[in-house]
Amino acid sequence: MAQIKKQVTIKYSWWSNDHDLEQINAEHIEVLEESAMDRIIEMMKDGYTSGELSDNIRMHDSDPEDGIGYTGWWEINTKTD
Repeated sequence: MAQIKKQVTIKYSWWSNDHDLEQINAEHIEVLEESAMDRIIEMMKDGYTSGELSDNIRMHDSDPEDGIGYTGWWEINTKTD
């Protein structure tokens, strides 16, 4: 039987340059995860295997008026068995 096996690993990370931010809000994490996957899928369709991520979130009154800016990076690795 002929077959092909591949293992695809997607890695991404987010960070904020807001020095007052000690940790990322759990609700922001959910939004950032969705934002990352949307951007990764979009870029993969164009043939990219890595790229930058960027988002700005303002969900709560406690968030700054202009939101919290996040920057990130993603990459995909493919291993053929």
